[in-house]
Amino acid sequence: MSHADKKLRMVKELHRLWGMHMSRDFKVSRRDLMKGMASLGLSATAITMIMKKAPLSVKRAWAAEGATPEDRAVNAAKAMYAGAKKKTISIMHPSGSGGNMSPFSEEWKALTGFDVELIEVPVTQTHQKGMQEAVAQTGRYDLMLPAPLSLPDFAESGLAHDLTDWVAKYDPEVFDGPNKLEYPVSDFGQKYKGKVYGLYCDGDWWLLNYRKDKLAEAGKSPKSKRAVVDTWAEYDQLAADMTDKENDFWGALEYRSPFWNKFHWMTRFQSKGVLYFDKDMKSMADSPESIKTVEDLVAIQDYMPKEQFNYGFTENYAQYYAAGRGFFEFGWPSLWRYSHDAAGAQSIIAGVDSNGEPSQTGISKVPGDMVNGELIRADVMPFAWDFVVNRHSEIPEVSYLYAQWLTGPTMSMRSIPNEGGYFDPWRNNHFLEPSEEFYASYPGDFLATSFEAVVDCVPEIILRGGSEYHNALDINLQAAYNGQKTPAKAMADTAKEQNRITRRLGKDTQIEAWRALASMYPSALQKASGADKWGM
Repeated sequence: MSHADKKLRMVKELHRLWGMHMSRDFKVSRRDLMKGMASLGLSATAITMIMKKAPLSVKRAWAAEGATPEDRAVNAAKAMYAGAKKKTISIMHPSGSGGNMSPFSEEWKALTGFDVELIEVPVTQTHQKGMQEAVAQTGRYDLMLPAPLSLPDFAESGLAHDLTDWVAKYDPEVFDGPNKLEYPVSDFGQKYKGKVYGLYCDGDWWLLNYRKDKLAEAGKSPKSKRAVVDTWAEYDQLAADMTDKENDFWGALEYRSPFWNKFHWMTRFQSKGVLYFDKDMKSMADSPESIKTVEDLVAIQDYMPKEQFNYGFTENYAQYYAAGRGFFEFGWPSLWRYSHDAAGAQSIIAGVDSNGEPSQTGISKVPGDMVNGELIRADVMPFAWDFVVNRHSEIPEVSYLYAQWLTGPTMSMRSIPNEGGYFDPWRNNHFLEPSEEFYASYPGDFLATSFEAVVDCVPEIILRGGSEYHNALDINLQAAYNGQKTPAKAMADTAKEQNRITRRLGKDTQIEAWRALASMYPSALQKASGADKWGM
């Protein structure tokens, strides 16, 4: 088919879609129209430009619903203002995230009439504060920002409002369209038992940061453009090769301190094709694959500084970018951002080449393992943040609309690079069509690599009692890392405690939730683990 024929075919299809959108018979919504245009291969930018040139009658039908998630949120919230029982949206948020919201509160008020009150709590207390509200039912918080790990407990306790109908009604464009959040994060990051309880606002899957200048000095090269190594064995060997103890330069800066240490096990273990639990919710922590994982994690400690047993993420970040002490560090997107901020973060590895691209640092997908001839990566997503509507709020729908507005494709592109916050890229347009300011915050190949990696993402144990399952892991991994228990003993104790938690919470209901979560895993990992045959 010639270019002219393709163009004519696209024009005809556009007019067909526009006609259906205006027709009362077909009832094609703005959302369906967006999906139809996206199926023609049009980007969000292209759709916006085309709609500006659409016939007036089409533009009127389009505008009646609101052309963007932000427009629809503003139009609906403004219409609710006069009858609202409360005129201020109170938001409980983790400390350090206010900079992503506070600069836009006056803008929201000017658009809708509603004030915004930000209530900061320590990062480690968002779950606790939410569960206290579940009991007290005060409605003090209209919106809350917990991690996805909290969704099951918040939903089961009756605290979290089911957002499914509002998502269908107002379409935040997170599950489809050119600006969506990719699967599987779109599902395990926002859903519980098939219903939407959170609206995502922060992309937190891990990537592997490394010193590409040191790699070049050693006469070595990355395996590929977006993977410095492919397998964990290659990672271990390169960490050993790059260690220079005499000069206080270490091959790996992995976490070994309480709370933080479990994330390395989560990604490394599951890349062996085994999930946290089997089909019937039996813990796999004491499986041969898990024990081998812990043995490898203990072995690599010879190439890590002793401070790893005490450092949390702030200190660990700083010794990578501000002290230049390590070759490898796994991290959230903010690590890459701080590493290229010489003025604010005082990074000493923020060098750039003649093209303005990073010259000292490289970014890579996480390593994996070969399972049945296929490379399996299990990229863990620790934390991330969701907007959750308090079911006891006097203004739940308006509160949801604020969340949709702030997380919309355009607003999130503005809010994420803002100083004083730590929300990170998550929508497709963040990766594929970043603004100049957005790219400047995440320079080089970061956005492209992160976009490739999202399909490999795996969740934390996002189940009712998730923090308890995590704690069992955390305590026993700490004992193994410190030599207080053998890897086999530590993992046997982990499995015993996790199985006890399951029985106490109700095995049948936990199995139901676990199978639903397992169905959201990447297809390659579902196949490798056999979860693709579990059913619901």
